[in-house]
Amino acid sequence: MNGSDNRLLEAAMETVKLEGRFDHNGNLAIYKLPDGDGGGSYEIAGINDKYHPEEFKKLSELPAEERAKEAARYIKEYTSPLVSKLPEVMQPFTQDLAFNRGMGGATRFIQKGLNALKVKVDVDGKIGPKTLEAISKVHPRALMQAMSQAQLDYEYELAYNDSSRKKFIAGLENRIRNRQAMWGVG
Repeated sequence: MNGSDNRLLEAAMETVKLEGRFDHNGNLAIYKLPDGDGGGSYEIAGINDKYHPEEFKKLSELPAEERAKEAARYIKEYTSPLVSKLPEVMQPFTQDLAFNRGMGGATRFIQKGLNALKVKVDVDGKIGPKTLEAISKVHPRALMQAMSQAQLDYEYELAYNDSSRKKFIAGLENRIRNRQAMWGVG
């Protein structure tokens, strides 16, 4: 494993810590999601039975003390198609965002962030040559801040359009702030 892989695996372990619920022994626990969550019925470190059913099943069958390492490996692998295309300085931050809101969502937040920084790109959720070229024209930290604001705006819009989502806003705000603090963006 090269240095970048190790760094991204370590970053994925930080995502596990942000997303996970832990038992009294400090091991990842299977968590019953609250009504309205949208991720299915259960999750382990954000790996839920709706969007990641095979990996959820695999994790749920592992001994509890082995779950965190496997969850981090999966997060790194799952987000790699997007993260591997980005500048190294943005990779850990975007890996966490892509796992939290999906690759298409993360790409849309990148594109909305670029537009907020006055570098115009289509917001299509696809990481192509135009988006990658636009990324090279902005300061990575400014883009990551703008991506965070784009996600926050999205979360507020969801809650505005569906009042049952309002109960998730405080947790999502904390999640975004924690991501910013963890990777020096806040």
